[in-house]
Amino acid sequence: MGSKPSDILNGLQVFRKQIVTENLYKHVEYLSINIGERHLWRENSLSRAADYIEWVFSVSGYEVQRQTYPCYGKSVSNLIAESAGTEAGVIVIGAHYDTVPGTPGADDNASAVAGLLELARLHKQRLNKKHLIFVAFVNEEPPYFGSHNMGSMVYAKQLKDKKVPVDVMISLEMIGYFCHEPIQQYPLPGMRFFYPKTADFVGVVGNFRSSKYVSLLKKGIRRYSAINARALTAPEYFGGINLSDNFSFWYHGYRAVMVTDTSFFRNKNYHQETDTIDTLNFEAMAEVVKGLYYTLLEL
Repeated sequence: MGSKPSDILNGLQVFRKQIVTENLYKHVEYLSINIGERHLWRENSLSRAADYIEWVFSVSGYEVQRQTYPCYGKSVSNLIAESAGTEAGVIVIGAHYDTVPGTPGADDNASAVAGLLELARLHKQRLNKKHLIFVAFVNEEPPYFGSHNMGSMVYAKQLKDKKVPVDVMISLEMIGYFCHEPIQQYPLPGMRFFYPKTADFVGVVGNFRSSKYVSLLKKGIRRYSAINARALTAPEYFGGINLSDNFSFWYHGYRAVMVTDTSFFRNKNYHQETDTIDTLNFEAMAEVVKGLYYTLLEL
């Protein structure tokens, strides 16, 4: 990235952290408390979540597309909002809004949906270099993961069929759990010698083909926010780096990275009924959004 921070910040609407923090809380509150579990077997929960996401996109000024498809005899939808860019190139930013049964899914994945909605709102306020596509995906969790019923798999296939030239897809996957305690775990024990023991950083991970964007996002988040970012580029099946919607884009030949609080390597509430809003750090979440916002302006 060639621009200096001042080049990006000058002339922009000030990033109002308090507003972003409050909005993040409201989104997680609605999804995890007002709705709660969000999956096909909890009647109307997916449609209620989709309606809320569509409403928030619309309030931010977007014309929202619904990519609706059948699944187990019901209809489910991805929600898509696009912001035109001044230069060639497409960046997809996505997060899944469903949960596994039995959990309100505050971190997994209301936190990332909230971040997606705030990024969309912020980027609607100015012209962007790249064409940005914000997508809320349905059906990321089991039993759909990796199948033709997975929302991001349906969407990535559509992009591939239309030959849309996506520069990179950014999967937001659990961005709300941070603390200063030495609880951080890793796929391999030796990684603790090279990565922090405290759970106060955000991870940017990807496969080797996406390494350029892993590096750019890590550096951008560090440059423009107060949160530490650590990167990992590895084979696709290493350490769970393929366990989100970025996998669907790898499957269809696109570059993709995941931005995450490292999920079950940190958060003991993963896929539990204890994954509640009171366990999240919204100040840190706002810093993640800030870092991504300014980095996306540069990419």
